[in-house]
Amino acid sequence: MYLARLTWPRAAQVLKNDPVVILPVGTTEQHGRHLPLSTDMLAPDRIAALIDQRDGDVLILPSWAYGQCDSQTEFPGTITLGPELLYRVILKICLDLMAHGARRFIALNGHGPNTGPIERAALALSRRGARLACLNWWRYVWDLEPRWRGGHAGGQETAAILHINGDLVDKSAFEPAQMRGISPDMPASGWDTVLYRGVNIPVPRLDVDVTDNGWLGPDPPETGTAEWGKEMLDRAADWAVDFIRAYRLIPLPAASGPK
Repeated sequence: MYLARLTWPRAAQVLKNDPVVILPVGTTEQHGRHLPLSTDMLAPDRIAALIDQRDGDVLILPSWAYGQCDSQTEFPGTITLGPELLYRVILKICLDLMAHGARRFIALNGHGPNTGPIERAALALSRRGARLACLNWWRYVWDLEPRWRGGHAGGQETAAILHINGDLVDKSAFEPAQMRGISPDMPASGWDTVLYRGVNIPVPRLDVDVTDNGWLGPDPPETGTAEWGKEMLDRAADWAVDFIRAYRLIPLPAASGPK
């Protein structure tokens, strides 16, 4: 059920029973020349909708489409809250619902750099007697099916958006990723690493200094298909519903910190 569709008396009834609460969280950020800025929100939203179809007792919050994208604002359209503000937003949302009975939260996350602020909020909530789990959808499906492993705006995410709304994918803009290092002796080995004599060294940089078109990964965008996207998102929802059943039964921590 969706919180925004409830009246406040109905919300009071639901919250006092300590439901599992899902916050779909993503970003508004660049995803190469071929995918929309909403990519990291569209996938969690679709998985949340599929969860709702399978388990009507889950309480789904309005989506939060702004995240931690500090390294990407050189690409037009990207909006970042930064890690501190995102942490405070997530914590405040959960605390408001805790005041009425909720204790079991899940961040259904679509963007890697959101993870740090979410995990920080989880620690703060633990001290208050609640739990917050972070489900990074693109990451846990790798564990379910290693062949789905992908990068940023690569075939994996392209597949998801092709299934959700293929009109949002500009196939004419598919092109190779051009990954730049910091010197001839230190080529890039990832978004924030360079390789020197067989060792990967973290050297965080602006994304525009790593790639001029905004995508990177082992999965070229043209490998994505709508069929792959459907199978992957359905599997993500099925697994999440199973996780939620177990999550309802976990013991909650004793409150030890500020209310």
